[in-house]
Amino acid sequence: MRALQFICTMAVSGLFAGSAIAQYPVGGGATGSTGTGATGSAASGGGPASIYNFHNNYHLGFDKPESWGMKYFVSTSLLSGLQPPETEDHRVGSISVGLEVGWLPELDAGQRRIGFNGKVPQDLNKAPVLARPVVRIGLPYKFTAVVAAPLPFAEVFGLRSRLLAFGLERPLFQRDQWTVSWRGYGQVGSVKGAFTCPNDVLAFEPGSAGNPTECVGQSQDVATLRYAGSEFQVAYRLRGMPKWVPHLSVGGNFVDGAFQVHAPVEDGLDQTRLWTRGGTFSATAGVSYMFTKHTSFTVDAFYSPLWVQRSATMPRTNDGLFNVRALMNYTFR
Repeated sequence: MRALQFICTMAVSGLFAGSAIAQYPVGGGATGSTGTGATGSAASGGGPASIYNFHNNYHLGFDKPESWGMKYFVSTSLLSGLQPPETEDHRVGSISVGLEVGWLPELDAGQRRIGFNGKVPQDLNKAPVLARPVVRIGLPYKFTAVVAAPLPFAEVFGLRSRLLAFGLERPLFQRDQWTVSWRGYGQVGSVKGAFTCPNDVLAFEPGSAGNPTECVGQSQDVATLRYAGSEFQVAYRLRGMPKWVPHLSVGGNFVDGAFQVHAPVEDGLDQTRLWTRGGTFSATAGVSYMFTKHTSFTVDAFYSPLWVQRSATMPRTNDGLFNVRALMNYTFR
C-alpha cells in the first residue's frame, strides 16, 4: 500500500512538471522583430506627440539571447540541492525553518546584451543575492513538504517579488552512512522591475547610444518565474566525522517562459510579450555540517549549462550559471 501511494505521488509530480509556465528579465524583441521602442509598429502618420500601445506577442527559440536571459534567472531561483541531513528517524509534524542565500553573479556587457535579438543591453544586474526563508514540514510515509519564498512585502534592489517555491521530497534508500533521496519542485509568482527602461537611461536622448530603446520613462516590466523539476540526491555521512555530510544531486527542469514589457517609449507604451519553452539540466555538490542535533549549515555549488546563439553569425555556445548557495537550518522536534 505504501509503495502504491509513493508511485502515485511520483506520477503527480511528473504531471505538474509538464504544466509549469513562464519567466524573467529580458526586454527587446523576438527573432528579427521589435520589442521595447517598437516605433516601426505605430500607426501611419504618428509622431512624437502621438500615443500608441504596442501589444506584440513573440515566440522565441529556446537558444535566442532573450531566452537565455529567462533561463539564467529561472535557474537562480531553482529549489535545488541544500537538503539538510536528518539526525533522527523521520517524524510526522516536525518543522524545520531555514534561511537560504544564493549568490547572483554579475553579468558582463555581452551577457546583458539580450534585447532586440542580442543587440540592446538590459538592466539585469539588479540584485547580488537571492535570500528567502525555507520551511520544511514532516509528512506521513517519510515525505517532507518544502516551501520557500522571498519576503513579499518589500521592494529590494528595485525589485518587487511575489514568488512561492514548493517541493516534496523523500528518502528512497537509507543504509549505513548512505542516503539516496528524491525531490519534485516548482515555483509560481512574478518579479516586477525596470529591466527595459531603468532610470539611468532617461538622461540620454531617446534613440541615442545611451538610450537605444527610446525610453521616456521608467518601465514596470513583469517577469513570471514559473518552473517545475525533479532531482535525485546522494548523501554520505563520513565515518569518524558524523557531523560532516557531503552530498551531490542532479536534476531536470521544465521552463516555459514569458516576459511582459511595460515601457513608456517615445511613440507610446510598449507592452510586448515574449515567451519560450524548453528543458534545462542542473547539478549541485556540497556539504552539511551538524552543529547540534537540531542545527545545521549547508553550502552547495550549483551549475546549469545554458545554451545560447547570440547572433545569426555566431555558433551556439554554453553560457551556464555557476553560483554558490548556503542554508542555515533549525529543526523543531
